Amino acid sequence: MGDDPERWQTFPGARLVVAVARTVTSTVRVLDVLRPVLRDDPRVHLVFAFDPTSAFNDGVHALLRSVGARVLPWRQFARISPDLIITATENADLTTAHHTCPVLVLPHGVGFHKVVPDSRSDRDRLAGVVPDALLHSGRAWLAISHPDQAAQLAAAHPATAGRTLLVGDPCYDALLNGRALRTTYRTALGIAGGRRLVMLSSTWRDHSVLGRDPALPARLLAELPLDDYAVCLVTHPNISSAHGSYALRSHLDSAHDAGLLTIPPTAGWQATLLAADLLIGDHGSVTFYGAALGTPLLLGAFGDDEAVTGTPMAELGRIAPRLRPDAPLRPQIERALGLGRAPGDDTLERLRKVGESAFAAPGRALELLRTAVYDLLSLPEPADGSPPPRRAPEPPVPQDRPEPTTACYVHTSLSEDPGDSWNSGYSWSPSDSWSSGDSRSPGDTRGPSGSGGSSGSGGSEETGCPRISVERTPAAVAASSSVSPNSSVSPMTRGDVPDGPFRHLSCADDEWDRRWPESASVLVRRAPADTAVAADRWIEDTLTRYPGCLLAAAAVTGRGCRVGLRDGRTVEVSTTGPKCDATVLAAVVYACLRARRPPAGFVTLALGDRSEDAVLRLTRRASRPRPTG
Repeated sequence: MGDDPERWQTFPGARLVVAVARTVTSTVRVLDVLRPVLRDDPRVHLVFAFDPTSAFNDGVHALLRSVGARVLPWRQFARISPDLIITATENADLTTAHHTCPVLVLPHGVGFHKVVPDSRSDRDRLAGVVPDALLHSGRAWLAISHPDQAAQLAAAHPATAGRTLLVGDPCYDALLNGRALRTTYRTALGIAGGRRLVMLSSTWRDHSVLGRDPALPARLLAELPLDDYAVCLVTHPNISSAHGSYALRSHLDSAHDAGLLTIPPTAGWQATLLAADLLIGDHGSVTFYGAALGTPLLLGAFGDDEAVTGTPMAELGRIAPRLRPDAPLRPQIERALGLGRAPGDDTLERLRKVGESAFAAPGRALELLRTAVYDLLSLPEPADGSPPPRRAPEPPVPQDRPEPTTACYVHTSLSEDPGDSWNSGYSWSPSDSWSSGDSRSPGDTRGPSGSGGSSGSGGSEETGCPRISVERTPAAVAASSSVSPNSSVSPMTRGDVPDGPFRHLSCADDEWDRRWPESASVLVRRAPADTAVAADRWIEDTLTRYPGCLLAAAAVTGRGCRVGLRDGRTVEVSTTGPKCDATVLAAVVYACLRARRPPAGFVTLALGDRSEDAVLRLTRRASRPRPTG
């Protein structure tokens, strides 16, 4: 580096290795393996050379700086004499300089299964294969993960014959090492309890998941209950390089507001894949790794024209189930998770075997790669002979972790749990639901005073303890849903669904998108009140400021939740299980009133994967003097 470098060095160094970085994808692959391969060996100097000629070079230099790599200016690359060049890009021009050292080319994906545009012409080419000029020079060695790939390459490019080295796949090995840390990874992503994590993985270009359906993340969030599912997205680095991170975030704004977890393409996708319950992918390598791990899989897109015939990726595209974009998503997700899979369906096992067929010598990739590197350097391996570490992926860190969803559509329904009484002795009439002058907000699909409710009196005549099921979906993506919000609710003129399902809009009163609080049926105080008196004051103020609001709810520290009606009454709601937020507890009251049920007594609350008992007690708020005009 520079003139007279020996004067400035601390470590003597017997060999110089130059790692050529050209795109983010290829740079990440090199960074992942070089430190463990060259571990504890000061005999080897390692520098990076940044080739700025790629259309997808955005972010490479920042990535190298972020890990503290020594970066050689590209203009100096031709003036040094390395002992070995290592790269994971096949497009760097490595033939014009005077170098005579070997070049080891690592794959930056799984195998050689994809056709991509050739940066040197207007034709397509096989991804991962260096130009014939470098092969004919006798300097290039292509790392492969399975012996079958050598035969495939020789058939497609005869110049590759005898120029391959079997080293396995270090990325696949890391995934195998991390399987026992699944719970750790899910905790890092904030996935608790029985929530299922749906992972979207999109390669680049128009045949990818996002290229085919940019609205898919928002649709998933709109149709999957947020207490049952979380959705995350991993994108190929070329998407950000081509369009810019700002534009990509702009395209996904509503989905991010609805809770989409975005995983940096440079780190975290491996751990996220291990944490996922379902993968929706395409013909990118992440999809293939997921299949090999046995992760339930749906293809949101697939580049049939880009997948090379006869490769394991092409076979994966043939047998993997496809996501139907014209059909509701939730039933398809549930079937893929096995909730509706037919007995004897062995698709998942067949996909796992196809995935495994691309990886030889699992668990030994770093060991084989280290042997190959030292052989090419004509240098003995480190004297201690210890194998490289078996590292698992580091926990994922989502980009711009979204805030908790505070504006959501809440779906409720009631059913009876036989054997328990519904607040025996309490007298209730339909007119107790809300005051007759209250207006209904645009968030409701059936009015509280409409004719859809039951005309029975309830009270002691009820014979069952109601079970109230609550599901929430983010309001920010409601317009993206392919399911009509009214599809499960009968028209108001019919009275055959007195117990729901019902749908209402609920949000925090300080929600930054003012569309939602101004049209919500239920408004919720974001932070718990210190006392019941403070909660009641907030309820009164909120109902006054928002005349279209039907209920206002505020949690009270240590005392459950207070839900205020417009006529001055309050329902105190408490649960015996884990803490529920005020949005859910207010939904219980809302469901009772919509069903012409008394909001008092015991109910069973079903939310996500858990059920718990809740107690409702009807009281009257202390009235405050109204200011005189």
